Amino acid sequence: MLLERDYSNADPRKSLPPIPVRVSRRSQLIAALRQNERPIVIEDQGLAGPFVRLLRVRELGRLGEFVANTMSSGIDQSYGANVEAYWYVGRYVLPGNVQKVILKPKLYGAGRPPRHLEA
Repeated sequence: MLLERDYSNADPRKSLPPIPVRVSRRSQLIAALRQNERPIVIEDQGLAGPFVRLLRVRELGRLGEFVANTMSSGIDQSYGANVEAYWYVGRYVLPGNVQKVILKPKLYGAGRPPRHLEA
């Protein structure tokens, strides 16, 4: 039998994860990169292509490090944001080999990155 004190001493509920921003156009992605609170899901295959290629090259380790850094710089210039400094880049594959890219914000207390990552 549960008593009232069992409810009052219960652990506080965790907050829900933020709802991701879904983008399918370049202008939407540029706008979404300006906020650093909600994850971004890139739904367009063409828009997700550079991020997918970057992740594949990063998987090569030291061998692909130079190429990956060059690709990352190109992405940064294209979208006007230092993507790898402020975002975790990941991907997932849906049935039919549909690839989606998700960018999750890197949190560094008070919404600021460490000094060595500031532009």
